[in-house]
Amino acid sequence: MQKSRRQRAKWQRRSARRQKGSRNQKKAYRKVALYARYEANVRWDYAHQTSHRLVASDEADIMVFEDLAISHITRRLKPRKDEHGRWGRNGARAKAGLNRAILSSAWGQVVKFTEYKALRTEKLVILVPPAYSSQTCAVCGHVSPDNRPSQAEFVCLRCGHADNADHNAAVVIAARGVQKLLSGEPLTKPRRKTRIFRSLGPERSEVTPGEISVRRLGPTAPAQRSMSQELPGAIPEPPASTREG
Repeated sequence: MQKSRRQRAKWQRRSARRQKGSRNQKKAYRKVALYARYEANVRWDYAHQTSHRLVASDEADIMVFEDLAISHITRRLKPRKDEHGRWGRNGARAKAGLNRAILSSAWGQVVKFTEYKALRTEKLVILVPPAYSSQTCAVCGHVSPDNRPSQAEFVCLRCGHADNADHNAAVVIAARGVQKLLSGEPLTKPRRKTRIFRSLGPERSEVTPGEISVRRLGPTAPAQRSMSQELPGAIPEPPASTREG
């Protein structure tokens, strides 16, 4: 993927130097799109292979993942001004590199593929909140940022438990998944139901959503209308008391 990115940047520079609208420029654009598609295919293939290995393994029937908000983590930084009103450095270049690394790891695709593949083999996938998982001790449960003396080390200040930081966090995440399973909480998120309301103006304030014309069989099919809607030009029926008289 690193080689593909270098080639993509090279062909982007070449396309910028070629004559605008020419065939050679279009060829360079196709090269750029080809390398971008290659990166997407690599992530897709990696997510499928990783999820298959997790599900096909006989070591565990329950897999626990952190419910990470990837769209929030990879959000672009807002521009920042200094005290004089001039635009200053906000670390956008470093954040862009971090976002690129996160998206290249295919976190979301691995979880998504593992969920539907686990259903085929009657296995369970649980998502747990990721808050303070790297600062929590797997033995006594003490939470403190000082438990991480370095990026790779974890030393609990309360009980003295020492372990690799990633392994300790994995044990904490697994314990949270078991706790969620035993607590009886719903393991899947409910689907959010949305409704669209349109203001039709004061002249049509009594119009109901059932009175909207709908076509589903193409332009030649008659529109489906509500039974309570009056057709244009129709003569209104008299009240029941008038008909009886």
